[in-house]
Amino acid sequence: MKVLMVNKYLYPRGGSETYMLNLAQGLKERGISVAFWGMKNDKNVVKDEFDCFADDINYQQIGLTQKLSQSVSTIYSIKNREKIEKILDAFRPDIVHLHNFNFQLTPSILPVIKKRNIKIVYTAHDSQLVCPYHRLYNFQNNTVCEKCVTGKFYNCVINRCFDNSLLKSIIGTLESYLYHTLNYYNKYLDMVIAPSNFLADRIRNKYKGEIRILPNFTEVLPKPNDITKNDYFLYVGRISLEKGILEVIDIFREIKLPLQIVGSGENIGDELNSGSVRYLGPRYGQDLFDTIERAKFVIQPSLGYENCPMVVIESFACGTPVVAPAHSGFLEMIKDGHNGFLVNFTDKDKLKDKLYRLADLDISDMVNNCIKTYCERYSKNVHLKRILSLYQELINASV
Repeated sequence: MKVLMVNKYLYPRGGSETYMLNLAQGLKERGISVAFWGMKNDKNVVKDEFDCFADDINYQQIGLTQKLSQSVSTIYSIKNREKIEKILDAFRPDIVHLHNFNFQLTPSILPVIKKRNIKIVYTAHDSQLVCPYHRLYNFQNNTVCEKCVTGKFYNCVINRCFDNSLLKSIIGTLESYLYHTLNYYNKYLDMVIAPSNFLADRIRNKYKGEIRILPNFTEVLPKPNDITKNDYFLYVGRISLEKGILEVIDIFREIKLPLQIVGSGENIGDELNSGSVRYLGPRYGQDLFDTIERAKFVIQPSLGYENCPMVVIESFACGTPVVAPAHSGFLEMIKDGHNGFLVNFTDKDKLKDKLYRLADLDISDMVNNCIKTYCERYSKNVHLKRILSLYQELINASV
């Protein structure tokens, strides 16, 4: 079997890239031939074997004139369509597995894949199919937003969802209208993989094809008999308004419980290190896993919807219960009192009382429950077995 992984970034930039690279490595270990296609970048951790990677485009670093000149290719790229044809003909994959491809790579690539009778699988790492901004969040009002999910895409322009930019919002809205009007996704995608039922339910508003639920995974070797817990709570993630962490920081300072923070964000620095709060900066790999393993609880107070957060999976693998809000993908991952707690982060008085009680709680049983949850649902072996079955199902259907 040959699988072509398609993602605009080919280095560990975020959760979707980490997932794709881990998946590719797991497939290779099982004898699957894997190739990659995406954008050129000095940070890439995979080789451009067929000399056909797309040109790197960073919309955060180009000026208005360039953005205007590139607006058409942002929506539909003839050049990228031709470049992917080169690797399709040279590598001849059985499966093209799409990850994040909108805008920089564009869905213009879909017809040339399908023309070669290659099966197309798309893992929906976010809500791109139903939300032009793909976050289901309105940063201008600091609230969750599903206006485009059940309504019209022009809501993205009305609310200037893309960085409060009219131009970006228009481009994003046009992109959504174009490919949904042309029925590209229903016509060309053979299967959509959604990491949560929460996301799948929203995608079904705009996509009528096959959707399978397959949670993300990580590879951390559980150590059920060798875990030493310290007394701190831990936040891991982007330090920004929609993550709810800024309000929680104030609460921890007030109640004087230890909170450690791992992550990055704009205008974040030493000012976080005060009172009982300690900012550790970004951490990766085993350094991150060790920090999670030592924590008593990982706290995820997100105001916005979450799909299948990698930090929850990593926490379970490290035997660390998770405290999170009772919404979105958290509801499918956390069983209250078993491998974590679902709490109301908007009621500050009840939250303070809950945190006090959690600080004194014996979590020895929950540690084992977390590891069991990881092994049964989010481990590498479980995930690879299921995804290979899905690949083979599609290949067999074409015979």
